[in-house]
Amino acid sequence: MEPTMDSYKANLENIKDNVKDELDRSGLTDRYYAAQAKAREAVDASEEFVKDHPFYTILGAAAIGFLAGVLVRRRH
Repeated sequence: MEPTMDSYKANLENIKDNVKDELDRSGLTDRYYAAQAKAREAVDASEEFVKDHPFYTILGAAAIGFLAGVLVRRRH
């Protein structure tokens, strides 16, 4: 029998609870929440940059894509 979406959700909840319990036991909970807060700040800052400077964002993405294309083509 194939696993259902509910079983996947239950498994993910169990994993989340196990990780949370392990963090509580190891004393890393505070560091986890601090890292999570910094990650949210970084996402917010990058969203603001993209909103304020869309041209530079598109130009930078095009440059990175061009360089990636050159590197991939060079290997073949």
